[in-house]
Amino acid sequence: MNEVGQIRQDCHICGTPLEYLEQGIPVRCTVCGREERGNVLCPEGHYVCEACHSPDFLTSLRTFLRESSETSPFLLAEELMDHHALPMLGCEHAHIAAGALMTALRNSEQARVDENQVDEVLARTARQAVSAYCGLSGVCGVVPALGACYSVLVGARCGLGPQTMATMELTGKLGLVTAEHAEPGCCKAYVRACLATTTEYIRETLDIELPGPAHARCLHHTQHPHGCRGFACPWYPDVSTGQDAGLQEAGDGG
Repeated sequence: MNEVGQIRQDCHICGTPLEYLEQGIPVRCTVCGREERGNVLCPEGHYVCEACHSPDFLTSLRTFLRESSETSPFLLAEELMDHHALPMLGCEHAHIAAGALMTALRNSEQARVDENQVDEVLARTARQAVSAYCGLSGVCGVVPALGACYSVLVGARCGLGPQTMATMELTGKLGLVTAEHAEPGCCKAYVRACLATTTEYIRETLDIELPGPAHARCLHHTQHPHGCRGFACPWYPDVSTGQDAGLQEAGDGG
């Protein structure tokens, strides 16, 4: 994909910084006219529903995943997060996390994952990953997205206790992981950190081992609408050395 460009971080219609409301209000999507209750809107009166948020990116994502032969979910996720049509924040990142993991598993010789299972996970992700709900409900969309991946792998559903319990154990871990990166919160950090936890959990419980995380340098820290954490983030680039902060710390430690 490698199409780094101007990533939208404010109103999709006029570019004005968005307002985040503590209580939702009735709104109408400026793009499709859908009426619903919304908590994030433009002070100029614009509102874009989840379905209209980034349809071009989600279409590109699915095409990219179908054509990929990559077995590293981390490399897949990084390439997707560099796409020019991806907003800086938003639950498109949940689709990236789930799609990258399932595609890597599909391409791996260790897992039996087919295209229908990839589609199933992305459909489940769309039902539970809603932008801004990391703060509104305490659950980042990346958490149920990766939970859906594990659920499909083990066949979890209501009435199947061990499989459902294992899936919930993973999402419990992921909730803690996202909390560690939630000041002020960054979807790209959530993807990177949660993929690391999920691939380790899959290795421990299913004996499926995927390529490990590659040290990534964030290219988008200047575009964070709420302010990047800087060196508190493991993927913040050290402009003086050209290394990412996490890699530098790892080197210092040993």
